[in-house]
Amino acid sequence: MKVAVIGVGTMGAQVLWQLSRRGVDVTGFERYAPGHSRGAAGGENRLFRNIELEDTRYSPIVSRADGLWKELQEESGRELRTLTGSLVMGSQEDASIRTTLRSAEETGIDYEVFDARQLAVRCPQFRMYDGDVAILDVRGGFIRPELTVATTARLAQRLGAKLVTGSTVLDVRGTPTGAVVKTDSGEQHFDRAVVCAGGWTAKLLPRFARIVETRRPISTWHFGTDPGYLAGILPFLRTEPAYCYGIPTADYTAMKIGLGYSQHLEVDDPDDVERIVRPEELAPFQEKISRFLPGLDLNPMRTETYLETYTATRREWIGPHPGMENVLVLSGFSGHGFKMCPAIGEIGAHLALNEPSPVDIGFLGHPDSREQ
Repeated sequence: MKVAVIGVGTMGAQVLWQLSRRGVDVTGFERYAPGHSRGAAGGENRLFRNIELEDTRYSPIVSRADGLWKELQEESGRELRTLTGSLVMGSQEDASIRTTLRSAEETGIDYEVFDARQLAVRCPQFRMYDGDVAILDVRGGFIRPELTVATTARLAQRLGAKLVTGSTVLDVRGTPTGAVVKTDSGEQHFDRAVVCAGGWTAKLLPRFARIVETRRPISTWHFGTDPGYLAGILPFLRTEPAYCYGIPTADYTAMKIGLGYSQHLEVDDPDDVERIVRPEELAPFQEKISRFLPGLDLNPMRTETYLETYTATRREWIGPHPGMENVLVLSGFSGHGFKMCPAIGEIGAHLALNEPSPVDIGFLGHPDSREQ
């Protein structure tokens, strides 16, 4: 079996690693280089949580990812994930909070629940609304995205994977017996192709313009106004309607803040996206900081933009291209992607080899797409 992986980023690097572990003749195509920050895998840290907020059917995927994170770190000798604990906050009447508690109970993970008074003692940096609760995922923490992608791709190469960088994939075409990958250097033939193109999915595969959309999220970094304000602070996520999340830098001198889907700019062309953050785009960040983390400086010391993809129902697409059975597409992972990526890579490798998924993904894929 000869397999191409298009896009060696968050998901593509994991697929490449899993296929190479099994001795498959696999070639990864990456326009830039693994670990670049032009797509989704940027910002130096991403939230890791075991608790599922939206649908407990994700829990087995997250559990499998947890085990693979350990394997990935052991094989690479790198600390790619740091388990500090992480918080999920919101109204105890909110459906996401109820799902979070049910997820914690069903999976048996270690967790604690705090009301506003108790959290003020445990984590004095935070402010909450009356009636809010904070759920501590004891084995939550953060992931290093750029390092993870670069490290995973390097591991795959060590195991025999080929990696083509600095070359743009212009077209992927399915055939009755395989797939053809066209780059600016010519065409290559494979038995299967796995497209993990992130924000470029719809540009490479025009039919997916009806299935996924690309958006530009922003991250901002803020110092604490007092020297010790951020000492020991935990990564956190607030549920809707006040959705936001934050992750401290490794030295705890600043906090990265991110907002939700509604605050992300729509993107028509991923190669022509606005990367400069306009002053008016900072107002929603400053509003959340004033309300929930009043010890942060309202003026960011750094801002970054990325590209993320979503399906209309936020159900990730993991399956064949609708018109090309030998082209597998992994897309629409924003909101779930990084914490699950080792498991998604394993699933993608199984599907590329015409094997069943090791965990249930029947609730994902095309049945929920906008095309239906």
